[in-house]
Order: sequence, then C-alpha cells, then structure tokens
Amino acid sequence: MTVAAHAILGAAIGTLARRRRHAFLAGIGTHLVADLVPHRDFDIVTEAALATAVLTAIGVTAGLGSPAFAGALGGAAPDLENGLASLGVVKRAHFPSHTGVHGKPRREVTSQILLSCALLAFMVWNAGRQKRRSGDRPAALASD
Repeated sequence: MTVAAHAILGAAIGTLARRRRHAFLAGIGTHLVADLVPHRDFDIVTEAALATAVLTAIGVTAGLGSPAFAGALGGAAPDLENGLASLGVVKRAHFPSHTGVHGKPRREVTSQILLSCALLAFMVWNAGRQKRRSGDRPAALASD
C-alpha cells in the first residue's frame, strides 16, 4: 500500500480509540495487515509527497493531538524504513519488518483509491457520530 493509504487506514482506526497511544499502536497493526494485500508502491518522491499531503490534511482536520492523527502516524511509521533504505541511509537488512510481508506487487492502484475513499467516508461519519454523542445539544436542552 502507499504510505498515504496506510496513513488513512491508521487514521480511520485511530478515530475509534480514546487514547493516542492506543491509536498509534492500532495504526501500526493496520499497516502490517494491509501489507499482506497485493498492492502497488510508488517511487520515494511520489510516496513522500502523498504521505505529506495526507498527514497534513489529517492533522489540520482532526488536530495534531487527536487519536486520528496518532493512528495515521502509526499507520505510516513502518514505511519509514522503506524511505531510509531507498535513500541509501540504511540497508534493508537493518530493518527487516517488510521482508516477506508484502503482498504481490500490482500495477493498478484502484483498490487503494477505493479503500482510501471508503475510509475517509467512515472517518467523516464517525466524527459526526462522536460529535452527536459528546453532548452538543441545543442550548434549550443544555440546562437539564
């Protein structure tokens, strides 16, 4: 999966967590599971640009201190090793978390785009649900 898709998946799961630490760990877990699915990765420049855009959007909309942002960071974090290896900073053997874990490479990215859209829709729905549950009641009812 692209780093952006991992971040969106982590953010969606993060919205279900009450604590950022749990959201971050859940994001890492989603990364490991999502990498089992056949997918297409992009070159380092494209990956970095997409990841930066997605993490910025999640940080701005959900807040940098939100469980959604923590989940996004957790979802993206395991791919840091791919970036460092692509830049020649480290050898892949130093961080073998992706060795033998990736699904078969695919040329198409439609499945990742559809998954990302579905997860974004879930995040919007869940944010509205949480807002309704948090007690945003009309002023006339707030005095109960």
